[in-house]
Parts: sequence; structure tokens; C-alpha cells
Amino acid sequence: MNHNQLFNIAGGVWGLVGVMLVLRGADMFKLAVEQQQASQTALMAAIAISLVIGGVKGKLVFSKTARKNKARISALPTPLKVHQVYSPRFYLFITAMMAFGFSLRSFNELIGGYVVVAAIYVGVGLALTVSSFYYWKPESGTTAKTES
Repeated sequence: MNHNQLFNIAGGVWGLVGVMLVLRGADMFKLAVEQQQASQTALMAAIAISLVIGGVKGKLVFSKTARKNKARISALPTPLKVHQVYSPRFYLFITAMMAFGFSLRSFNELIGGYVVVAAIYVGVGLALTVSSFYYWKPESGTTAKTES
């Protein structure tokens, strides 16, 4: 396995997880209306806020993480293994984020209901999707490696 293949896997995973979170958030917006009688105003505000914050966070915060991971992958000696797509510490972070998401869903009524949880899911999902493109973007001032 080469560096470009790991870039593709890393970006693909981030993009797919991001889309999955956006879809899961959309389902929770539906639950907010059906089960918790969320108002149209609350729904529209939550959607707008999640899209703006998610887009900005993807462009400014998650993209920095993607660039750091891309640099880490670039520095790895070949041959590469698929588990090296993320650092060991990042796998712990992913586990913590999954537990956090489960907690948000389980205790949604304590933090404002499904409309709040849905906004968090959509925002994080959009941020991941936006930042996933940095794995395929050539770094400025560098030339692309050609590997077979």
C-alpha cells in the first residue's frame, strides 16, 4: 500500500462518515418534529446554524486536522498498512466521539431535544465532509509523489 492509497482511504472514510452523520441528523430533525413537536422556527434556526458552523468548522478546524494527518501519512516509511490511516491516538478519539454521540441521543431531552442533537450531527457531518476534500488537494509548494 502506498501513501496515495492511504490518503484516499482517510478522505473516503471522513467523507462517508460525514454524509452518514448528516443523514442521521436529518432523521433526528424529523424525530424532533414528530415526537417532540419542535417548532418550524426552532427547526429552521437549528438547520441554518448547523450548516454555517459545520461549514466553517470543516474549512478552518477539521481541515487542519486532515492536513496534519496527511503530513503524518506522508512521513511514514513504505510499505504501509491500512491501520496506519490514522494515528493510534486518533482511534481513541474516534471511540470517544462515538460514545459522545450515543450519550447525546440517549439524553437528548436534557440538552434541548432532538433538534439540538440533530444540529450537532449535521454540523459535525458537514465539517467532516468538507474537510475530507483536503486529502485529495495537492499541498501548495509541493509536487505530488508518483507511486505505483
